[in-house]
Amino acid sequence: MSDVEHEIVEQHRLIEAVLRGDGEEQTFGRFAEALTADFTLCMPDGDLRVRGDIVSGLDRLAGSAPGIVVTIRSVQLVVADSRTVVSTYEEHQVAPEVTTARRSTAVFVRDDSARHGLRWRHLHETWLAA
Repeated sequence: MSDVEHEIVEQHRLIEAVLRGDGEEQTFGRFAEALTADFTLCMPDGDLRVRGDIVSGLDRLAGSAPGIVVTIRSVQLVVADSRTVVSTYEEHQVAPEVTTARRSTAVFVRDDSARHGLRWRHLHETWLAA
């Protein structure tokens, strides 16, 4: 598994833990630390959110999906250079009352002090049929 695939999988394991209510405070902190200060997320409905919105939103959702399972599939490297990495992947969420799937394009910046040497700079999600 490449560093980018490890990073994508680990970040989603942290999200899964927080949503399940399994996460300790440090789990949530590890999620937030992986994002750049100017991180943006284009939601599947087209809404653009900034880092603060994402961090506070996940905090509010802590424990809201105790049975959720998040699976990452089809990680593909799009481009990588000395400063930036772009990758695509599918995220599948199965919870007791809802199943969702999305295709995502993630933009990372290289940072030697970050987990796997990468920080999330931008994420664009598009709904897939679940």
